[in-house]
Amino acid sequence: MKRLFLFLVLLPTVSLWAQGTRALGIAGVPVDLRGVSESMVAPAQLVLEKQLALSGDDTVSAPLADDLAFFLQKRYLQLGYRGARVDWKLSGAKAILLVQEGKRQTVGSITFTGVDAAQADVLGDYLTRQTREREGRLAKALPFVDSDLEAGLGLVVRKLQADGYLAAAAAAPVYTTDAASGKTDIVIALTPGPISVFGVVALTGDSAPLSKAANKKIVGLTGQPFSEVKLENLRKELKGDLEQQGYFAAEVRAVSSPFEANGGKVRTTVVVLPGAPFTVSEVRVAEGLSKGARRVAESVFDAATGQTYAPLTLDLLYRRSLDTGIFSRLDVVPVPLSGNTLALTIQGEEAKPKTLGFFGGYETFFGPILGLEARHVNFLDSGNSLGLRAELRGTGANGSLQLTDPAVFGSRNALSLGATVETFTFKDYERNSIGFRGSLIRRLNRRITAEAFAALIVNEAESEVLTPGELGPESYSTQTAGGKLTVDYRDNPLNPKSGWLAGMTVEGGFDQGNEEGTNFVRTDLNASWYRPITASWRFAAGARASAIRSSGGVDALPIDLRVFNGGAVSVRSFAEREMGEFSDKGSTPLGGLASTVLSAELSYEVIRNLEIAAFADAGSLSRNEADLFNMDDLRYAVGMGLRYQLPVGPLRVDYGYNPDRRSGEKAGALHLTFGFAF
Repeated sequence: MKRLFLFLVLLPTVSLWAQGTRALGIAGVPVDLRGVSESMVAPAQLVLEKQLALSGDDTVSAPLADDLAFFLQKRYLQLGYRGARVDWKLSGAKAILLVQEGKRQTVGSITFTGVDAAQADVLGDYLTRQTREREGRLAKALPFVDSDLEAGLGLVVRKLQADGYLAAAAAAPVYTTDAASGKTDIVIALTPGPISVFGVVALTGDSAPLSKAANKKIVGLTGQPFSEVKLENLRKELKGDLEQQGYFAAEVRAVSSPFEANGGKVRTTVVVLPGAPFTVSEVRVAEGLSKGARRVAESVFDAATGQTYAPLTLDLLYRRSLDTGIFSRLDVVPVPLSGNTLALTIQGEEAKPKTLGFFGGYETFFGPILGLEARHVNFLDSGNSLGLRAELRGTGANGSLQLTDPAVFGSRNALSLGATVETFTFKDYERNSIGFRGSLIRRLNRRITAEAFAALIVNEAESEVLTPGELGPESYSTQTAGGKLTVDYRDNPLNPKSGWLAGMTVEGGFDQGNEEGTNFVRTDLNASWYRPITASWRFAAGARASAIRSSGGVDALPIDLRVFNGGAVSVRSFAEREMGEFSDKGSTPLGGLASTVLSAELSYEVIRNLEIAAFADAGSLSRNEADLFNMDDLRYAVGMGLRYQLPVGPLRVDYGYNPDRRSGEKAGALHLTFGFAF
């Protein structure tokens, strides 16, 4: 309890007693700092607060004072005060820390001799890596820290060795300090020595099972700068390639003689011993798991039985199991049996079955958002999940109840059944809806997901401003069914840096909004591509197209079934939905039957999790489905934005400027939302 109290009250009172003396009372522990300059008061105070919190002491003692002096001096050295010294003494119940700061030194110019300018630029980052990681990427003047530079010099030599200069060496650094500024210039003489490269890699054993990609990696190694790291990576990749094809007991050995290189070429031999392919014969789930958890685990991993052992397949099944929310931890261990077979042993821990969460926020289109979400996984020990969500927005309220079976009838398919209610008010109309939706989802492999769905929605819409043609039917029900296919090769679905995503959705329906009703088919296509340029720069591009073919034309469709353009995930120079035609009396966008969006974005990570981005969008909206790619009526946006990465995806702020503004249009639009634009 004492430690908790100490942690909660770490807001010290600092007062100036005399020139160069500062008295700190931290949770009742009196400490005097003497000889501390104004710029070092805050860093020194943070060090003392942390150490007092860790110690838990509430009275002064010699060991405590000695620890405080030691860690304070260590922090001075980290900030470049090479001659700093901190002594201590006790005065009654008070600890007095006597600081001799000396002159602060910072890193000036860095010069490497013996290498070319391009190499020197790269090696400078290795030399100061430890200091930069501790002080942050935005630090303007790096403190001069001897121990950091010694460690950095080791990294410099290892970098040269990794680039093929196996005999690389470095002389002791020469430091020259400017007394006035404290800047210390560094000169280091490097002796790279001759470069060694991989010769032709010789394969022995049985290399026939290796894939084309693996053989390409072997051939590609020839002529590259030699390093043991590259050779070990190749060995691991070849072993992984064989394991992926079912050779569970495969062995790969790599042998080289780098210091016996002939003409700079290192002779390398790779021994490949694949053994026999293994098959998964059974799944063994731990007895300690509940009945529902066992059902889900057995159903999910049953897909691997009778199949050749494949780690990527097991990884997919592992993710499917965790996605159910039933497990907080899952361990899948293949155990070899007789006859080149394997048993998958499944162990783990179950997650808390019931959760309740509250959330709130703001989005440009929906306005303020407040809601709650409750979930019960492994409902009635069945392995199924029951979820309830209720939400209040600036545009209305909605609620949903959803039941999910992650392994329906013991198969690899997930069944989801849901009911929703919603009130929606936008501009000059409002709508009340109740709907039911069912979907069957199957992950065909770790990259491809297929979904079949059907829905029934009953709606009531009204407006005192919009005409019947603008609003569409006032009382209508819509029955739809369709399918969706997604191919996802992104490295991370929440914060993609590389890879691509493509998807297609086809939905057919019948809208019973008048005596005859209206048949329609909607098709949505989307594609996104992400490409890292450097560690901090990233480029992304996206394209989307939507089209509705309706038997009654655009006016026969309810307004909320139409497609729209403009907003945070389309052409960002327009507010949400506000590209295209508006109602005759009022300000309601009417939507259309066809839309396209093309986007490109260049972003830079300023600090960890925070990016600044420049973007450009182009798009169109037509009330005729035949004009899907109407290049003559493209509208544009150029702008800047910020992205802050959260665990659930990025918080995004964008401003899009309209470079070809037409009469009555705004100069641009500001968007605050979650998730990526494409």
